[in-house]
Amino acid sequence: MASDDDVIRKRLLIDGDGGGDERRLNALMKLFIKWCNSPDPDISTHQRMLSFLAVGEFAVAKSSFVYEMNMKQMEKYKQLQEEIDANVSLAKKEIEKCKTELAEARLIRKNRKEYDALAGVVLQHPDRQQTEGQISELKCDLKELEANELRLVEKLDLRKKQFHALLTSINHLQIMLNETEEEEEDKRSLDVDMDDAKMDTTPEELAQKT
Repeated sequence: MASDDDVIRKRLLIDGDGGGDERRLNALMKLFIKWCNSPDPDISTHQRMLSFLAVGEFAVAKSSFVYEMNMKQMEKYKQLQEEIDANVSLAKKEIEKCKTELAEARLIRKNRKEYDALAGVVLQHPDRQQTEGQISELKCDLKELEANELRLVEKLDLRKKQFHALLTSINHLQIMLNETEEEEEDKRSLDVDMDDAKMDTTPEELAQKT
């Protein structure tokens, strides 16, 4: 036994677009059988059959027209889908291009910041001409310092020699002073001995000596 879905599907296939074609076909078939079985020509039945045929032809033409319209609409939808796909692909390419440009812009911005920072550091230092002038001045100052150093070294050597001569003279004087002190000490010792000898001599001995 056929299910309800099968019956509905069969009716839709037979009925066309649902405009009563099945009933008209059944009525046309009954009229045709009646007309064939009638011994006398029935003009009214013939006219009714022609009317049913005209309506059927109109329904067929209408269905054909609807089919063509649907096919054209499907073709249009297909073209529209292709255009949408092309636009989506183009949009993806534009997005990738924008991403690349954004990355390049970020890199340029980063390089510009680094350049500005480096330029600020460079501007804090004097230019090449000024630096060369300062170097020349420093070289002149260095030469003067070297000359002063040489003069100071020579003067220091002279002072060392003078100091050495002074120390030598002081040493000689110290030796002479020591010798003089020794002579004076010997002389004082001799005088003391003579005084002691005089004190030990009696008046008689002195008289005899005189």
